Amino acid sequence: SKKAYLSVFAFKKRKKFQKEDIDEEKFIPEFINFLDQDNYKENFIKVKEAISKGRVYQINLTQNFKFHSKMDSFELFKLLLSRQDTEFKAFIKDETREILSFSPELFFKTKKRKIFTKPMKGTIKRDKDPIKDEENKIFLQNDTKNLSENVMICDLLRNDLSKIITKKSLKTKLFEIQSHPTLHQMTSSVQGKLKKNISLYQIFKALFPCGSITGAPKLESIKFIEELEQRDRGIYCGTIGLIHKNKNKFSVAIRTLEKQDEIYTYSTGSGLVWDSKFKDEFEELKLKSAILNPCDFHLFETMYFKNSQILFLKEHLLRLINSALKFNFNTHKLFKDFYNVLNQKSSYKEYQNFTLFKLDEKIFHKKHSLFYNFPLPFKNPHKEGILKLILYKDGRYEFQQSALKQNSNDILLLSDDKINSKSDNLYHKSSLRTFYNQHSYKWQQNLCYDIAFFNEKDELCEGSRTNLILEKNSQFYTPQIQSGMLNGVYRNFLINLGLIKEKALFKQDLFEAENIYCINSVRGLKKVKLQ
Repeated sequence: SKKAYLSVFAFKKRKKFQKEDIDEEKFIPEFINFLDQDNYKENFIKVKEAISKGRVYQINLTQNFKFHSKMDSFELFKLLLSRQDTEFKAFIKDETREILSFSPELFFKTKKRKIFTKPMKGTIKRDKDPIKDEENKIFLQNDTKNLSENVMICDLLRNDLSKIITKKSLKTKLFEIQSHPTLHQMTSSVQGKLKKNISLYQIFKALFPCGSITGAPKLESIKFIEELEQRDRGIYCGTIGLIHKNKNKFSVAIRTLEKQDEIYTYSTGSGLVWDSKFKDEFEELKLKSAILNPCDFHLFETMYFKNSQILFLKEHLLRLINSALKFNFNTHKLFKDFYNVLNQKSSYKEYQNFTLFKLDEKIFHKKHSLFYNFPLPFKNPHKEGILKLILYKDGRYEFQQSALKQNSNDILLLSDDKINSKSDNLYHKSSLRTFYNQHSYKWQQNLCYDIAFFNEKDELCEGSRTNLILEKNSQFYTPQIQSGMLNGVYRNFLINLGLIKEKALFKQDLFEAENIYCINSVRGLKKVKLQ
């Protein structure tokens, strides 16, 4: 924007921040949009044309993308900190937004009359192989493109600093390499002695915004960036800092998330010069966004099949695709191979006017339209069993079959381990199930039918493999989805038919229930009892 906005927070005392390990599985961002390669290429070409005509000789071109996460923002800050613990990290929350910054770049710092800046230009990814990693580092130190990019910004900062420092006090140290978990970056140091009575306002007037995130020449670069990007960058590329007595320190707010109205925005960019290559620059944007990548996982569905007919196949596919699209999985092959199933018309008319128990008997023991014909891809398919459909991020999928083992135990155990309802992984069927897998041995060894969990508010959630139904006053209730759970296919089916209702339920409701049932789309409805 054409105006700079300032927010100031005052603190009575300082308190040391304590790091905390946060479960990586809780964070699976649902991307609303992602980096736009076509738009970036279009602007990249415009920058090259502007450089060839002499309008600018370097531009910091950026993009942003948005995502949603149920995680508490401070929890997310602590989780991302374990991935990128930078010197200038910051978490800020006010009435309208939350800022999570993991900036590695110093804008400026002052101590008495000395001022230091450390512009950052030049990036290369790290390698798991120590020898290759060192080779990447050496390449960065000697690459003419990165060196020239760095020198240009140093010249710009020297020019900005000259307005506020004394003559002959300027000192420069070029081309240091800083290593971070995912990348190496080149920095240089520019410092000097401030003129007498220079205020913080005058420092900002001379230096802001930092030349490393604009380009050169500075004013023309800012105008050109506004033409290209056509958006306000917000806190991104602004500055965050601390003022304490006669010293202060400010970062360049890169690697920074901004949360407003439950939506996170993350921006990333790279410096373009004449010999920049489009492919390399766009890869740099993705590299700088890698901090937001969830841990590796796949999606899956488990279904009941009998005589090559699969129960609720379409419903399972729709849930799988819904999750896949949110997490940017490739779904082309899935749509193509299951086109006929996905385009079958669904009608629940024949399932209306049933009681819960009569319907369960029909669904799992009689022929009907919710059994879909589909050739099982096995040489020796079971006559009856469990079918697991696994979808990988690149679009590959596979089937696995297993026998349907009956569990004679009807005990429902209550776990003391709490679910965090703001964990993204709870709401999707994925391999990120460590929490549940730690308890699954109990029903696998027939010690119970399932284990029920509560969240941080003591609301009843779900079992490790089933959804729950409580019968009270001849009404059937199931915990509300926002308490933290997977919306089971059978659960959703029964809600749509009006046979069960969502409601916030607590431990007392369990004890007061006339009957308790566990349900899923493989085993149907099972009456259970508390131990």
